[in-house]
Amino acid sequence: MNALHRTGRPQTAPRPRASLRAVAPGAPPARRTEPALRHASLLAGALLFTVVLGGNVSVHASTTQGQFDLERLRASARQREAVYQQLRLEVAELQAPDRIAAEARRLGMVEPAKVTYLTPTASTSSADGAQRSSAAELPAESAQSWGQVKPHLGPRR
Repeated sequence: MNALHRTGRPQTAPRPRASLRAVAPGAPPARRTEPALRHASLLAGALLFTVVLGGNVSVHASTTQGQFDLERLRASARQREAVYQQLRLEVAELQAPDRIAAEARRLGMVEPAKVTYLTPTASTSSADGAQRSSAAELPAESAQSWGQVKPHLGPRR
C-alpha cells in the first residue's frame, strides 16, 4: 500500500539533516546567529547611539544657552554698576556744602550778620535734669505753672 493510506497524510521528501562535525574536548560551542537576531542587535545599538548622541547635543545646547544668559546678566550688572556710580557722583555733588550755599543764595537766603552758639548749662543738661525731675525738688512756682500748662499738652504717643 501507499504511504498515504498508512498515516493519512501525503508523504513528503525527507529533510536534510544538519551536518555534524567533531569538536575538540573543552572547546566552546559554535554559535550560530540568526540574521534576524543580528539585525535586531544592530538596530538596538544604533538606537542606543542615537539616544546618547541626542542627550549629548541637548546637554551641550543647554550649557551654551546658560553661558549666553550668564554673559547677558554680567553685561546688565556692569551697566547697572555704571549707573549706580553715576548716581553716587550726583548725590555727592548735590550734598556739597558750596552747592547748598549757592542754592540757598539763589533762593534768596542771606547769611546772618552774627552767629550765636548756645551751650547748655548744668541745670538744663539732660543728665542733670533727669536726676532733678522729681516733684519734691521742683519749686512751688514751677508746680503751679505745670498745672496750667498740662491741660494744653496733646496726648502722649
